[in-house]
Parts: sequence; C-alpha cells; structure tokens
Amino acid sequence: MRKHLGGFTLIELMVTLAVLAVLMAAAIPAFVDFRERSAVRGAGSELVSFWADAKMEAVKRDLPVTVALRKDAGGQVCLGASTTGTACDCFTQNACDVAEFPSTQADWQGATMVGNPTLGPTDTDGDGVATIDPKRGYLADAADVGGMTIQSPGQHAFRLRFYVDRWARPYLCAPTNSPRILSDYSSRTCAP
Repeated sequence: MRKHLGGFTLIELMVTLAVLAVLMAAAIPAFVDFRERSAVRGAGSELVSFWADAKMEAVKRDLPVTVALRKDAGGQVCLGASTTGTACDCFTQNACDVAEFPSTQADWQGATMVGNPTLGPTDTDGDGVATIDPKRGYLADAADVGGMTIQSPGQHAFRLRFYVDRWARPYLCAPTNSPRILSDYSSRTCAP
C-alpha cells in the first residue's frame, strides 16, 4: 500500500496563481493612485514648511527674508530664502543664507510645477519672488501675494495650489481646473 504524500495538485496551484493574479491586478491601480496622491501631498507639505521656516527666520533674525520660487528651462523647481535683499539662486548649492529646497530634485518625489510661479511681480522667466517683513511678519509688499501649482506624476494629475496671502500665511488648496481633486481638499478649492 502506498502512502499519500502531502502536496499540491497542479489544479490547486493554478487556481492559487489565478487568484493571486486577480488580486494583483486590482491592487496595482490603487497603489499607483496612492503613490501619486502621496507625492503631491508631500511636495505641498514641503512648500508650506519651507515658507513657515522662512517667516520664522525673518522674525528671529529681525531681517527681511526674500523667498524665491524658481523654475528653470528644464522644468526643475527650487526654493531659496535669503537676507541679502535679492532673490538667491537656489539652483546653486549654498547660495542662499537662510534655506534652500530641495537638496536634489528627487526630493519632489516626481511632483512638477504647472506653469510659472505667481508670487510677487509676475513675468515669464519662471521666478516668483516676495519679501517677508520681520516686524509684522507680513509680506513687505501686499501685492506680492501668489504661489505656484504642483502636479503629481503619472496619469491622474492630482494638483495642489500653494498660495501665500498678504499676511504671509501659506496654505494649500485644490485648483478648480484639476483633473482629479484629492478627497481631503474637496472643500478647499481655489482658482487655478
């Protein structure tokens, strides 16, 4: 008499693989969606944090801090803050005496800027510049309000608008022209 050896039959193995394939096919789009949402939220958080740090440094040093949002011809984006009275070149390492972001473009996690920044006097050179007054903590020129729009990598194109008001308060909102709006920003929409 033969002993029955434990194991899987070919049919059991094929059914298991088919179930795993169906589960993976359902999970991959959800993971891609999560990754895109996470990238744009992370980039937005970095923008708000950078601005808050620049504002704190202006008050702490009792000096005006000039913040620059820059976009080069290749689409790379950086932020720089300095006390020199002019916009520093945040694409050059250690050119800004207060702060720079990012240390590498990979820190954006694939998020990109849509259009040009509108902070400060707007033009077509890809720069947005505003100065924070250390005494009041407001923008030195109330007309320098503005910000930038960031977009997630990939097909979903989630967008967040980083905006600074005349009191130098940063906030994030979902532009009304965004292809898809993040669920936690559905009540915080703004003009593109």
